[in-house]
Amino acid sequence: MGFLYTPLPLWIAVGGWAAAALVLALAFAQRPFRRLQDGTLQHVWLAVITAISVLWATNAWLDDGPVMHLLGATLLVTLFDWALALVAMAAVSGIAGLVFDAAWQGVALTFLIYGAMPVGVSALIQRACTAWLPRNLFVFICAQGFVSPAIAVAVAGIAAAAMHIALAHGSPAVVPIGYAFSVFLLAAGESWFTGMSTALIAIYKPTWVTTNDVRRYRLGGPRT
Repeated sequence: MGFLYTPLPLWIAVGGWAAAALVLALAFAQRPFRRLQDGTLQHVWLAVITAISVLWATNAWLDDGPVMHLLGATLLVTLFDWALALVAMAAVSGIAGLVFDAAWQGVALTFLIYGAMPVGVSALIQRACTAWLPRNLFVFICAQGFVSPAIAVAVAGIAAAAMHIALAHGSPAVVPIGYAFSVFLLAAGESWFTGMSTALIAIYKPTWVTTNDVRRYRLGGPRT
């Protein structure tokens, strides 16, 4: 899945690991684990990592080229913000590499495109929604739950296709004809999955949404 089985030049593999290390260093500089001081949130974070790892294991190859699977990055950003989401997606990428017995070369690039990139996109959309959109629960669920993941998946899909083309020395033949439609279907699935999860969590377990003040979106009672 991802680039775990894609032959990569050594300089791309090493550069991917260097970029991944830089991204994670930036995340750890934010001291992300402060959000997990409550034991329940620790369990939720680990449970979401486990669930996303299972989602990553359910994938579809397109003519032995790009691979499609749900990402789950936007849900992590909504619950725990970008820094902790990056750490979680790095863990998911590592678990995927171990489960699929993949070589080390493609793990970092898989994390960057299928993990770090959608996290970054989701975080930017989250900041924009906080700054510009009305402050109510309906807008929060629609923007963070449904719109943001669809955009994040589309960007990741475009980046993955661009990387495959670059590895093929600019030949677009490595991208299947139905790739755009497949990305559209995946974005719709990601939107539905993340949106429903966000709605249920915001209503029934608002204390799990650590990125937003309950007074701003009226998500329920006081924080634990």
